[in-house]
Amino acid sequence: MKFDNFENALEELKKIVQIFEDNDNITIDELLSNYEKGMEAYHYCSKKLDDTRKKIKIIDENFE
Repeated sequence: MKFDNFENALEELKKIVQIFEDNDNITIDELLSNYEKGMEAYHYCSKKLDDTRKKIKIIDENFE
């Protein structure tokens, strides 16, 4: 699954967490599929946050 921005990836991650919290009868296939989608969203968000931190650090260093 490809994400075009942080907000979409975060919303997808929230939906998947909600599926896990609300569903006691999830099949192993559904669990695996949702886990994979969740990990993709998590990694996208994590990388985006890391890139943003790096950019902020560069900006801050330019003003010191």
